[in-house]
Amino acid sequence: MNNRDILSKAIEATRPPLSWEVLEEALSSSSDADAILALHLKEGPAHRFAVEIKTVVRIETLRAQIARSSTNSRHPSWLVVVPYMSKNNAALCQEAGLNFIDTAGNAFIDVPGCYVFITGKQRPEQEPVGSGHEVMGSASALRVIFTLLTAPDMPESPIRDIATKAGVSLGSAAKAMEGLRRLGHLSPGDTRSRRLLAVDALKTEWARNYPIGLRNKLQPQRYAPQNVQWWKDAKLQPEEAAWGGEVGAALKTSYLQPEQITIYCWKDRGKLLMQHRLRPDPNGSVEILDAFWVPPSSSAEPIAPLLLIYADLMTSLDGRNREVASMLRKEIFDAEATP
Repeated sequence: MNNRDILSKAIEATRPPLSWEVLEEALSSSSDADAILALHLKEGPAHRFAVEIKTVVRIETLRAQIARSSTNSRHPSWLVVVPYMSKNNAALCQEAGLNFIDTAGNAFIDVPGCYVFITGKQRPEQEPVGSGHEVMGSASALRVIFTLLTAPDMPESPIRDIATKAGVSLGSAAKAMEGLRRLGHLSPGDTRSRRLLAVDALKTEWARNYPIGLRNKLQPQRYAPQNVQWWKDAKLQPEEAAWGGEVGAALKTSYLQPEQITIYCWKDRGKLLMQHRLRPDPNGSVEILDAFWVPPSSSAEPIAPLLLIYADLMTSLDGRNREVASMLRKEIFDAEATP
């Protein structure tokens, strides 16, 4: 586990009886604390802790921390966060007045308005080793990430709501969120404080992995139109289908003259094919794929989210498409940034 995993798991394991809020995390290298946590009390104001995260627990390390805590006046309350605190080490912390929590749910907190001492909980089973990069190869995870990136309030929503909006199972959504934490793209804590981190880098990764991990799962099929300029007069219903790729970019920018047509469809394709007189052709210029995000209202434009249009353009080997994608990049990353 990395530091972010340790902090997140320890917060979850000790809630309840403790109620934590992450005020700051991943502080700069010049700071002497790894994070700042607030402990909400039943009565009175919250108590602030400066956090030191340790991946390995040794008596010598604890003694050094005890000495440091007693001489450092910048942070009147320190909290050591560790993967696991044994009974012996927990007793040492209690005797010295060193507050700690671990990922098993053991804790010692002694501050005005709160005294908690929990020890003896067993070490958590070792989780399979994973860096989190596996989420970028999972179709379900990519759907979850797309939902988080294009719906501003989603990162703070319950996992069940995220799963529903992304169209994946609850387990798949939970795995995706954990993978994002491991990659450093999702802050620890409960839904109120959860947010995406390094959003621009995450968008870049999503666009890079979309054609590999998700696009081929959307039942892509090619068709030939009767008229190559048919799309100019075609009217898509926004709750039924949306323009992606070159047409989406052309409608947004007027920089492209589309040659390859991409449509994402929620409804039965048969109606779409009949309406626009498209016939199956493996070499056709029209590609239709299943839409994988929640359809917009009938008043919206029938255009896919800009992040998906960007990914479509970057997937193409056409230099003009990549040039337009570069022009769109700033607008895409600014317009769909998640707070």
